[in-house]
Amino acid sequence: MSKRRHLRRWLDGAPRRPIALMGLTLGLAAGCTNEGPPTGAPAPLAEDGASLPDAGADGPSAPTPPFKSLESAANAPGFFTQTRAGVPLPDGALAFLATLESASEEEKANAGARVGVFLQPTPGGAPTLLYAGDKIVNPFDIDASLDGKTLYIADLAGGAEGRGAILTLAAAGGEPTEVVGGWAPCAVTVANDDRVYFSGIDDTSGQPGVFLLAGGSVERVFAGPPLVDPSGIAVLKDGAVFVSDTRLFDGAADDTGKGIASEAGIVLIKDGQASVFATGFVTGYPGGIALTLDEKSLIVSGQGPDRSDTVYIVDVANPKAPPTVVTAEFSAFQDSSAGLKRAHHENTFIWASLAANRGTIYRIRGK
Repeated sequence: MSKRRHLRRWLDGAPRRPIALMGLTLGLAAGCTNEGPPTGAPAPLAEDGASLPDAGADGPSAPTPPFKSLESAANAPGFFTQTRAGVPLPDGALAFLATLESASEEEKANAGARVGVFLQPTPGGAPTLLYAGDKIVNPFDIDASLDGKTLYIADLAGGAEGRGAILTLAAAGGEPTEVVGGWAPCAVTVANDDRVYFSGIDDTSGQPGVFLLAGGSVERVFAGPPLVDPSGIAVLKDGAVFVSDTRLFDGAADDTGKGIASEAGIVLIKDGQASVFATGFVTGYPGGIALTLDEKSLIVSGQGPDRSDTVYIVDVANPKAPPTVVTAEFSAFQDSSAGLKRAHHENTFIWASLAANRGTIYRIRGK
């Protein structure tokens, strides 16, 4: 099943049942309620498939590198579900995309499963709806300008003709503005120089690619093979671009017998050329990726061999080495890994799960 078809299953109200994994600590999951985001201490992460350590008399055991902790940053199933992607803002708040559960039946009938843009203030506050309306249709990804004042939204089916759109929205709310229409954008990323990149389909050639916003127009960074279904983007300081591809090896699983580990990969685009950079894992959808500040590690939102939700860490200096596997409470769910973004100025990552407690945005703190 393609990732786009899988996401449509979620929007049709047919999520997969969670599976219990031996030894996982699910304390944060149990703390989620309909009244708002859960509270409680962040949980440590486990590495290389190990179980999360149990909390003892002195609190949780020491977390395993390279991350410090994981916490549920936004979860309110009575208000929103099926969180797709989020981005941390400079003031500690976060903006995210999710299905609006408080929409009326008439609204849902007119616009399908209404997707909204939400703001979760600093911990302890109630989430608010920034926008839900006809200007967004099927957004998959979101990022923020360096100053955190402007949100960028990649809408696969937006725009006047339904061919997709990149939209902007003030972080304070209001009406979205269409920056460019077409190009079927799947993911959007703001680089360190505040330039805006997105993945999608070339409006001229019909080839999958990565593109750059230039005012109200689009510049081609790269389009064509080896890209098949480009998704999340991470931009290095030297201008090179990493892009995850959810179907990089379409058909290889059947041809090689390697299973789902043959499906996806990371492509490096540099000096106008594209090459396969790392493989051996499956991405979520959108296939969120983010670099650590020192650019030594590439963080990937993915799936394990049993489709359990997993975070992978690729060593940028040694991409052929097997990636580090990180599991946590979200690994009790399958096929629901989604967007992943890093704060612009620190190693804090926002990761979205479509299914955990009906949809949860997690904050992962790095060292």
